[in-house]
Amino acid sequence: DLSAETYSPTETYPSTINPKNMNKFFTKEVRIALMVIAGIILLFVGMNFLKGIIVFSNDNSYKVIMDNINGLAASSPVYADGYKVGVVRDIQYDYQGDQDGIVVTIDVDKNLRIPAGSTAEVDADLMGNLKLNLLLSNNMRQRIEPGGTIRGSLSSGMMEDVALRLP
Repeated sequence: DLSAETYSPTETYPSTINPKNMNKFFTKEVRIALMVIAGIILLFVGMNFLKGIIVFSNDNSYKVIMDNINGLAASSPVYADGYKVGVVRDIQYDYQGDQDGIVVTIDVDKNLRIPAGSTAEVDADLMGNLKLNLLLSNNMRQRIEPGGTIRGSLSSGMMEDVALRLP
């Protein structure tokens, strides 16, 4: 009951909420510990950002099964129709032989609908930079659900095309 007779505006805070008691909790050691924890979190997020991996992304993940990745690395770009739509998140080699090949996990923009029958290929430019191209099929009725598997291959590069044309 906070009637006018019992309430006094000059009454101090109870001892548990008193701002003077807060200084006892935030000692110099506690403040240093909080700064170290904040620094470690910032370092983790910053390093992943520099690698091209967004920690708090809500992109869709897909698995690409390949026989040869030809030097593809994590954080390599993923393109569809010449537009960057994602990054390579992880590459796992199958040491036990359970899978069909090398499993490449990609994170793709959540708005991209990958049609069923689409494939992926590793492609290199003239400077040797590798990227993963999604070759989208024309099947617009069915799509690969997030977490699904896409079959991958190596692109025949420009130099291989020239070698095939020479006698």
